[in-house]
Amino acid sequence: MQLLTKEFVFSDEPRQRLLRHGLFWLVWCLFFAFTYGFLPVSYLIRQGHSWPMALAKGVGLSGIDSLLFMPAHMFLTYGLIYWLLPRFLFKGHYVWVLFGTVALIAATSFVSAMLTTYLVDPVRTYLGLRTSGNTFFFAMMAGLRGDITIGGFAVAIKLIKVWYLKQQAYQQIDREKLQAELELLKSQVHPHFLFNTLNNLYSLTLNKSDHASAVVLKLSDLLRYMLYECNVPAVSLKKELDFLRNYIALEQLRYGDRLDMSVSISGDHEHKLIAPLLLIPFLENAFKHGTSEQLEQAWMHVELSVQGTTLKFKVINSRETMPHEETYTGGIGLQNVQKRLQLLYPNKHDLRIVAGEETFMVMLSVELLTAPATTI
Repeated sequence: MQLLTKEFVFSDEPRQRLLRHGLFWLVWCLFFAFTYGFLPVSYLIRQGHSWPMALAKGVGLSGIDSLLFMPAHMFLTYGLIYWLLPRFLFKGHYVWVLFGTVALIAATSFVSAMLTTYLVDPVRTYLGLRTSGNTFFFAMMAGLRGDITIGGFAVAIKLIKVWYLKQQAYQQIDREKLQAELELLKSQVHPHFLFNTLNNLYSLTLNKSDHASAVVLKLSDLLRYMLYECNVPAVSLKKELDFLRNYIALEQLRYGDRLDMSVSISGDHEHKLIAPLLLIPFLENAFKHGTSEQLEQAWMHVELSVQGTTLKFKVINSRETMPHEETYTGGIGLQNVQKRLQLLYPNKHDLRIVAGEETFMVMLSVELLTAPATTI
């Protein structure tokens, strides 16, 4: 229904605004009619009207009054929301807000008293109904009650709308900031990865290795994936695993028999999504600070399993004997991936890094998104 949509409530289109304001005044007239319609009921019953007839007549009389008093109520409402709030309240001039509110309410009460004296009472007399019987001062006091009610409603609605729009703007800024930060972190992965891989290729060419051409081919496949398929928030887990396999194969070409490598991948990978290039920094770190720094035989174990929507990833590698570190921050690769995990998977991941004397272990658990199954 159109009246319930956000576009109707916040649209600046003239037609929508007219409909919105018309609905507001219609609701106010109904509220005014039913609220004040009970006041003359006892008087009408004493005149011989039945209770249902007295109520209907009282509501009808109040409905007519709401229409006759509407100029005063409009004067106050639009004075508050289109003059006082934007000119003083939203700019922080709170003293002027106080003075302006008092002035507007006083002016509206005066207009209400004028309407009572020169319009409402004459119309009631013409219809054969009882007049208010108030003096001009008491007519101002009576008008004050209705003025404060309608003014409070209007200001409350306006402030809620302003608050909502500000919240939406803040959320949009947060989303853009988050996206910019994620793009920055992901862009840092590319040169970092490329730098390490080119180093590998350089070492092979120095040794005139026959594997250099295979490295170039695999590097081309890896770069194609990074440049053309990673420009989205999430990629297929299967593609990400293929990327990891190619990277491991590339590193195995480099280290040959000096590396004892074991890889275990299990679970249902279909229809699972993961942030692109999320796991590669852990492998890079293991090869760079583990295998490449060891002069003798090195070993590494990679274990990845999918249990439901939970991905469990473990990398254990040997390293030169070093003091045990209770807290380990790592280089730019590990720091970036930790930031990405905090931004992309808040409260949906668990990362533990254990830097032992002769081993280094990373254990990651993360909740994956599920892609909708395609039907043929």
